[in-house]
Amino acid sequence: MSSDSAVPRSLPLVPAVIFGVLAVVGFGSFLLWAGSDESSARAYRAFLQNFLLWSALAQGGLMLSAGIRLTNGRWAGPIHRIADSLAAFVPVSIVLYLVLWSGRYELFDWMQHPEHVEYKEWWYDEGFMFKRDLFSLVWMAFLSCWYLYMSLRPTLAAARETTTGLRGSLIQTWTSGWRGEEAERRLADRRCRKMAAIMALSYAFAYSTLGVDLVMGLAPHWISTMFPAYYAWGGFLSAVSLTAVLALIMANGEDLRGQITEARRHDLGKMVFAFSIFWMYLFWSQYLVIWYGNIPEETGFVAARLGTQFLQDTWYMEGFWERINEPYVKTTLTAWILCWVIPFWVLLGQRPKKTPAVLGTVASLSVFGFWLERYILVTPSLIPPEAVLNGASVSPFGMIELLVSAGFLGLFFLCFLLFAKVFPGALPKTGGAAGA
Repeated sequence: MSSDSAVPRSLPLVPAVIFGVLAVVGFGSFLLWAGSDESSARAYRAFLQNFLLWSALAQGGLMLSAGIRLTNGRWAGPIHRIADSLAAFVPVSIVLYLVLWSGRYELFDWMQHPEHVEYKEWWYDEGFMFKRDLFSLVWMAFLSCWYLYMSLRPTLAAARETTTGLRGSLIQTWTSGWRGEEAERRLADRRCRKMAAIMALSYAFAYSTLGVDLVMGLAPHWISTMFPAYYAWGGFLSAVSLTAVLALIMANGEDLRGQITEARRHDLGKMVFAFSIFWMYLFWSQYLVIWYGNIPEETGFVAARLGTQFLQDTWYMEGFWERINEPYVKTTLTAWILCWVIPFWVLLGQRPKKTPAVLGTVASLSVFGFWLERYILVTPSLIPPEAVLNGASVSPFGMIELLVSAGFLGLFFLCFLLFAKVFPGALPKTGGAAGA
């Protein structure tokens, strides 16, 4: 890694106010709707959708940083610090999970009406589910904070001498027992490499568990051994895409001017391109087995989202476009297009990866696609297509869905800004390095 040092900065007032207002309005609206018998189920569905997106994305950001360190990636420069900052939301996700748990009876029908789920009764136990999910989040938050402590500590050599006030006191605590900058950097590099490996394994287990419980648990009869990996990888890919967006937005700022070079944009584009292919590979591997097996307890999950045209016994073109109009199909295909089709075809060449407008647009669409994908993972399990055909009103763009989403968006980026203020982003002392 390039030698870097923390640069103190003030909180950008206008963005902080905007995100703060979004958080207050969004979560205030959620509390209002969650307390109403008519809208509580819908409010908790929207809450779960956004929790699945932002909690995994925040943790995925730190996994990107850890991956760069594990592979000795020298191309990233300050980009890995942007990925670090996404993890500021990780501890907050523990509190949000507790809020989500308060609405468990609105989401998990098997908790109120226990039913026989062969070989799964021990797993789908209310108390066991709460304990393992909470442990997963707390464990990942502990590892994340420890990793950030070790990673950021060496960058605070200058800040510990010049920063005053509350932030100065925090930095002094953060750097107690200072050994000197050179020794601190050597120690941090060794420790962070070891911690990165532990985090990678923990992320795979923890977020696979959350995917099984909070998505597959909505339809406990559904079986898929590939889904846990699919969900965990979606968190990582969405974090890569958001990191690319933030790097491009911040490229002309005082801190990063000249740092987000063409080579680094190319590397970010390659990551979005390659990892979207692997995400699609996981989806296809899961779908293909379900398709050729054609077992009812497996195909129901696919049929509720992709429609009957994607089942084995309806694999023909007659009436294809009519079946596209089945509930949830267009939303599912839109998420599919945004997360894979557009990144694959647009970023296939070198020039689009290096062009900020193109890369930024594709990465932004990818993040939005994952927001839609989380909606599709949740809603059809709770409001099946038959209910929609019978008049149930569902839309990812309803007022409840949009305001709850705005609350999560505001809170996430407020955490991002506050983290960058308290622990200033570390930037290379010298000019931008070449790409990998």
